[in-house]
Amino acid sequence: MIKHHKHKAERAARTPFKRLFLGALAAAGVLAAACGWLSLHQQSVLDRENELDQQVARLEQELAGWQSSFQRQQQELEQQQAELDQAEKTIDLLSQYSMASPSGEAPEYAALFPDFYAPPFDGEAVTGGKVCCLTFDDGPSPNTDRILEILDRYGVKATFFVVGRTGEADQERMRRIVAAGHAIGMHSWSHDYNKVYASVEDFLSEFDRLYQWIYEITGVYPSVFRFPGGSINSYDRGVYQEIIAEMTRRGFVYYDWNASAQDATRTPRPASDIAQDCLKGVGRDLVVVLAHDSAARTTTADALPAIIEGYQAAGYAFAAITPGVTPVTMGYPGVE
Repeated sequence: MIKHHKHKAERAARTPFKRLFLGALAAAGVLAAACGWLSLHQQSVLDRENELDQQVARLEQELAGWQSSFQRQQQELEQQQAELDQAEKTIDLLSQYSMASPSGEAPEYAALFPDFYAPPFDGEAVTGGKVCCLTFDDGPSPNTDRILEILDRYGVKATFFVVGRTGEADQERMRRIVAAGHAIGMHSWSHDYNKVYASVEDFLSEFDRLYQWIYEITGVYPSVFRFPGGSINSYDRGVYQEIIAEMTRRGFVYYDWNASAQDATRTPRPASDIAQDCLKGVGRDLVVVLAHDSAARTTTADALPAIIEGYQAAGYAFAAITPGVTPVTMGYPGVE
């Protein structure tokens, strides 16, 4: 009897544990089922996310294609507009500063130098973005060598408005300018203001001589030029309108500047000052920087790396000047 009660007590003692075990087992089953459902649900969500990601990627790709097509069309329109603007400006110049004399006949200088006409320009217009055109006047000289080396190091193209230097070393520098892909332009043969601006005929004579010389040395006929002292100066006020009209009629394009190294001084300026002045063009869409590479301008080459790096940091691309670059000119009556 005692033994029977003992077994009964043991069974009673085990019952709560059994129930607890069964409850835990049931809970584990429910948890496993829930985990299984959650796992399937998560996989379904992941699959849906992957599907959405793929759809987004396809849409982004299509959008990129549309944007690229739109940008190409916009660039084409900008190029056409730039060409139209240049043509209109040429027409305005010719109409405002007529070549006709009071008698209605063309001036005699129109018939002079029959081979002095710009070659046809078949390049593209430079449009859109921020562009910096570095230009160097009065060369070539030994400083041209250093400038070419620095430009090559940075992969930058520039423009050299040269004068009539006939030495062998200078001829070789002119060939190096062209071979390196830079633009070469005219800046008069003698750079003697009294000779250059004595008359329209004298101006044409100076530039025709340089035009033929550049071709003889480099095999390239230049199509761009810069007035010594700029298009409006104290020497040319009586003739600059006729010069502009006649040079435009012959197909040439001239360029002044809107940023300057201020390096045409008796003694070389500190390179840091030159760089600071050149970088004053930052903020314009198109910057044409005037600098000099004559023999006395030794610190201009020293300043060149800082000038290039400054414009690069400001987001500018560099371009050599061709007729495809919108002219930067000094203001005169009726012309911007």
